Amino acid sequence: MSDVILHSQASYLHNFLEPYEFFINSLITRLTDFVNNNSTNDVANRILEIIQYSSSADLVFVLRDRGQNNWVVKSQSNLAEDIELDTDIQTFKSIIFPILSEKSVFNPSHHGSYKIYETKNGIIKALVIIPLQSPHKAEVMVVCGLKQDSYFLEDAFGRIISSFYQSCQKMPLQPALIEATIIDDLKRDFGFVSTSLHQKRFQLFRERLQRMIVFFEPVLHLDAEDLFISGWEALARNPDTLIAPSDLFAAAELWQHDFIVELDRYFLIVATKTYLEARQKAKQNRSHEIVPLSVNVYPESLMQTAYFETVHQILKNKVISPRNLILEISEKAEVPHFQDGIRLKYPLKVFKTKLLEYVHKFQIRFAIDDFGVGYSSVSRLAGLNPCHVKIDREILHHQPNDIIIRFVHELVGANNLNPSNVIVEGVDETIPISLQRLKEIGVSYIQGHIVGKPEPEIYRLSFEKAEFLRKLLLENKSL
Repeated sequence: MSDVILHSQASYLHNFLEPYEFFINSLITRLTDFVNNNSTNDVANRILEIIQYSSSADLVFVLRDRGQNNWVVKSQSNLAEDIELDTDIQTFKSIIFPILSEKSVFNPSHHGSYKIYETKNGIIKALVIIPLQSPHKAEVMVVCGLKQDSYFLEDAFGRIISSFYQSCQKMPLQPALIEATIIDDLKRDFGFVSTSLHQKRFQLFRERLQRMIVFFEPVLHLDAEDLFISGWEALARNPDTLIAPSDLFAAAELWQHDFIVELDRYFLIVATKTYLEARQKAKQNRSHEIVPLSVNVYPESLMQTAYFETVHQILKNKVISPRNLILEISEKAEVPHFQDGIRLKYPLKVFKTKLLEYVHKFQIRFAIDDFGVGYSSVSRLAGLNPCHVKIDREILHHQPNDIIIRFVHELVGANNLNPSNVIVEGVDETIPISLQRLKEIGVSYIQGHIVGKPEPEIYRLSFEKAEFLRKLLLENKSL
């Protein structure tokens, strides 16, 4: 009989980034204190002081190359109490400048280099030189006075410092965003992070997500004799800037799975709730007044039980009717190749089966977004039988764009769809094709700023806008 005792749960191997969690927390805590004090004086030097105190360094400074190895101090932290300005700065320079003349300092394979040195008191210490990206001149950060056996003498330290410093330069001093940027950069560079850093990043993601709002962009039925808004697309917006929260989408695509599902669940809930409120405000409560709402979703989310249950709950609560909900699947995202950790032999077939489950259970519809710029457009179109297909605006800038659009119409027709169910996105004053030409080649629906910019409210097409569009359609006038 075996003496081995099997435990039901294993522990993860320790991650090399775990020792840096306290350091990152120290950077962000000190940055938060600085921001809360509402101090705007000498920001560059104060950021270096935060790095100095968090790493228990003697001095931190940034050097800029004016050309031909003419390095000057751009900014610096305060000196530690036992550092003498003239003597020790000269010592640092004698160590640093010979290294700066070597290309190895800016080696793209590393985030920095270090040098062991002896102080005038005979103490052995280390300094770290971290290359910084600059649009005009080469810059390096020097962190002096580290312990010679410090775990800071590793590549991760250089990445964290570089990320912290540069995000403080490039974006508003919002500690949560800067902390998220640091963790994202670690994930991007090293492939994975510690469990607690992953959990922290997900927490930051959720907190930022909860602040986002939804605007609506109209879809226009393109007919000079019958111009009307035929539907709305829900678009995520940052309440501070009123533009798309691109950082959230980038984070979801970087971290995948839980982040993507959380993103899609949140925006589905908010989009349908906001649409209901907007309809009530616009006094559009009769069934014939309500047009469909399209909400974007990643293929990954559609495969997850959490998203399926969210759709179920929204429909059960009558936030929106099934006939007025369209889930738009982006062509820019690949159909999942794994389910429950197992590689799928026929991913598209499994994906289509899952969509049929939504259709049979909820009677909702699906559409394809960004057609022509993503993964296997033709095969996906054949497999999913969407209610409409949106042509990405990039196609409008390819010549000959009319042949491409006609080709899409033929594909749609070959898959038992009405060719009029093709929507051209991104139509504005800059596209190299007229509204009349779009209509001539069979386009019956358009979306873009020429119709209306995304707004927090829904509305009927105004008489002035209708006349403007009708004139473009009838006069063969290019936009």
